[in-house]
Amino acid sequence: MGNMTFEKKLQVYEDEEDKMEADMQIIRFLMKGNARLTGKLAAHLYYRIQMENIQFETSAGLDFLDRVIDAMSEEQLRRVRNKIREEQRKISNRERLSKTNKGMVVFIFSTVFIVCMIYLNWNIFLDMKTNYDAYQLQERMAEAERTAKIENLWKEKRAQEDEWKRILDEQTALSQITVQENEQEPQPELLSKFRELYAENPDFRGWLKIDGMKIDYPVMTRAGDNDYYLDKNFEGEKDKNGLLILDYRCDLLSGAQNFIIYGHNMSSGVMFGTLKNYKSKSFCEEHSVIQFDTLYEEAEYKVVGAMLSEVAYADEDVFRYYDAIDISTEESFNAFYQNISENALYMTGETLSYGDSCLILSTCDRYKEDGRFVVIAKKIQK
Repeated sequence: MGNMTFEKKLQVYEDEEDKMEADMQIIRFLMKGNARLTGKLAAHLYYRIQMENIQFETSAGLDFLDRVIDAMSEEQLRRVRNKIREEQRKISNRERLSKTNKGMVVFIFSTVFIVCMIYLNWNIFLDMKTNYDAYQLQERMAEAERTAKIENLWKEKRAQEDEWKRILDEQTALSQITVQENEQEPQPELLSKFRELYAENPDFRGWLKIDGMKIDYPVMTRAGDNDYYLDKNFEGEKDKNGLLILDYRCDLLSGAQNFIIYGHNMSSGVMFGTLKNYKSKSFCEEHSVIQFDTLYEEAEYKVVGAMLSEVAYADEDVFRYYDAIDISTEESFNAFYQNISENALYMTGETLSYGDSCLILSTCDRYKEDGRFVVIAKKIQK
């Protein structure tokens, strides 16, 4: 300690005394009052010292360890060391197994997390694609409507220019008409704004739109099959959101009295995902007008009421709103009106009379198995 100050020498001395006291406490704890160090006790102490990784820091502690080893026979020392190696190997195996299990848990958790993220993102992607496809169709529809307005203006102009000719030729034309008993009535003219979409897909039947809502989609029909467009888009490609579907029994040309349109109740809000907002009468009052333009006619409908219903079994004698396409007889109309009144969540007070045409919007509702939520609106006569 050549150049040490007195204070440093004193500190070193105190540290050594502390270490000595610590080693003596360990020795007293291990001996537990045993005055004599037998071979059996020595073997037990040596096992504890090694397994508990007890470290002596002073000569007194190291001397005690030497005495423990000397008190054992070679056979005892060999057995104890073998036992220590076996225990250490077991501990090592447990630690390795624990690390492996932790690794497996982390791997499984990571895999499940990645799969969940892929699934969620894939569904988000599909919904985004549906929205993008619908947006493109909406833009095409808007452009077609603008074109149709221009065409109508030109038609009006030509009509005015040809008015004089029509007046001069009217009597001559009427005198030449011969009515044939078996003559068929001409088909109504396809609305010009729908020509392009109809040419692209002949299943196209019209467009449903509700101002202030997400509902702004084409309406499709596949002959004899109400399920075809449940999982397909306008191009016929797979799409879990599907499209809006006009019941194939609603023939536009025959002048079906009621139109029934089905759509998925998607949690993302696409298709009829927002139709459930009509469960609130106050919401209905703010969105009471629905526009449904068929291939041949532009029309608006006023909401009459909303109701909960269900798909009935074949042998059940119950009211089926989805079969109420033809209510041309007074009896069938009264049955229709009575049933929607009795099952309605609310009625708006809008008068529904015999002879009115109705628009029925239907989507799934989980209030019960095979449950349906239905909005009924009547055609506004212009």
